[in-house]
Amino acid sequence: DRFYLRRFLRARQHDLAKAKAMFLAHLKWREENSIDDILTNFQFQERDAFLSLYPQGYHKTDKLGRPVYIQHIGAIKIKQLQEITTEDRMVRFHIQEYERCLKYIFPSCGKKAGRHIDQTFAIMDVKGVGLKHLTGDVKSILSRITETDQNNYPETLGKTPRSYWCCCCAVFKMIWAMVRPMLDVRTQAKIEVAPSDYMKLLLRYIDVENIPEYLGGAWALPLKGSLIDDVGPWKDPVILAQVEAGKPWGRVG
Repeated sequence: DRFYLRRFLRARQHDLAKAKAMFLAHLKWREENSIDDILTNFQFQERDAFLSLYPQGYHKTDKLGRPVYIQHIGAIKIKQLQEITTEDRMVRFHIQEYERCLKYIFPSCGKKAGRHIDQTFAIMDVKGVGLKHLTGDVKSILSRITETDQNNYPETLGKTPRSYWCCCCAVFKMIWAMVRPMLDVRTQAKIEVAPSDYMKLLLRYIDVENIPEYLGGAWALPLKGSLIDDVGPWKDPVILAQVEAGKPWGRVG
């Protein structure tokens, strides 16, 4: 659809030739990696264990109705992850989640908000991040995910307000100076490194009941620090039925 194509145009500053090349490379990647049927043909049985060792996921919405995506990078337990899964499966699960977002989460949020939605509000919780997260196996998985996202899911990160990297410390600010050049300019412009009192910023854009307790909000997660519950409009059976039926994104009710 036009919104799908528009993301690639935006990613290449509306340079038609560059956007076309990017989109064709994306289609080739989809074919070579069987992305079109990944929602049905890839089974990630280790999901709950994985999320307890690498907390991440979509959790409710911001005040604009966009899904909130949270990652707790500093909580990655790479050695334990390697005991239950492989790097390739972790990357494939990440891709599967993006495809689920495009097919179900964005449309469900749009249905709830009564308008088109195709971007997220992202919170990257970097409490506990150290130099070890930029070396070895952790660096490898994060680099592969970043490359996949930038090449195939451009412009899904909301611009206003920006994505927030929370729980920052002096060490992380040095690390961020190293990470920033790995991101394209448009992505860099959407990221803000928040101060230690980041809740003041988050509450401008997200209601407190939609923020997990471990970040300072009021939502109690079933497993502290994990995002296994996957709560949001995409779990509403009425909304989901309308999305699956392909009905327009007009407000439900």
